[in-house]
Amino acid sequence: MKFGSVFHLGIVVRNLESAVKIYREELGYGPFELGDGAFFDDKMINGKTGPGLPMKTAIYRGDNYEIELIEPTGPSVYQDFLDSRGPGVHHVVLKTEESFQDVVEMAERVSGRPPKLDVRFPDGKPIVAYADLEEEAGILLEIGAKQP
Repeated sequence: MKFGSVFHLGIVVRNLESAVKIYREELGYGPFELGDGAFFDDKMINGKTGPGLPMKTAIYRGDNYEIELIEPTGPSVYQDFLDSRGPGVHHVVLKTEESFQDVVEMAERVSGRPPKLDVRFPDGKPIVAYADLEEEAGILLEIGAKQP
């Protein structure tokens, strides 16, 4: 498998508004696109239809990279991360031409674990997953149905 540069950092924060202000005013990033987890409401998450991913997000899209700030607003992989580790980098996206399924299979072979998060449309078509390489490589590798 071949991976390239870091395309995206997903960073969990306690307070989205405060974090965006720091990124904008002190670090010089902006504008941010604000959103929430509503897109995921009726999808299959880890094999179950559920309430979705309760979160607020702010995404900065730079030249060939993104910074996503995530404030969990309910039970989720993001809230679990915040509770156990505190704020910080939660996941990364590395540029690749590898397929969604090939990356999932590689991570499962390496770690012996399924993705931390696996979101699919009700028909089973993949949307996004977090390949779990935390113990082996210190990262959750976000993969999408269409890789950057």
